[in-house]
Amino acid sequence: MCIRKVFDSSVRYAENLQQLNNGKKIPPSGWKCEKCELTTNLWLNLTDGSILCGRRFFDGSGGNNHAVEHFQEVKYPLAVKLGTITATSGDVYSYVEDDMVEDPYLAKHLAHFGINVAALEK
Repeated sequence: MCIRKVFDSSVRYAENLQQLNNGKKIPPSGWKCEKCELTTNLWLNLTDGSILCGRRFFDGSGGNNHAVEHFQEVKYPLAVKLGTITATSGDVYSYVEDDMVEDPYLAKHLAHFGINVAALEK
């Protein structure tokens, strides 16, 4: 597989991501799941700014699957794990591809929701 094909796949949804102009601004701290109020394993949907908990692990720890359920309802493809964002990167997950991906536009996508990546630390 050529490197270009791998790169194209990893940025497929990031390059043309549609972000809703819903007025949502994300505070720099104090995050919690919008459905169950968990404060760990949180994912920010990069289309609508929803903050939801991640998947439940086999041992029952983790989240309550609210981010996955949100994707199943609305089909917004990308989310970034809160707490992993730095000035140069973050853990971005593509629900469509069911895999971690690169988002070279992450700073721009986060700025849409009022997040200044330079002010965040992993």
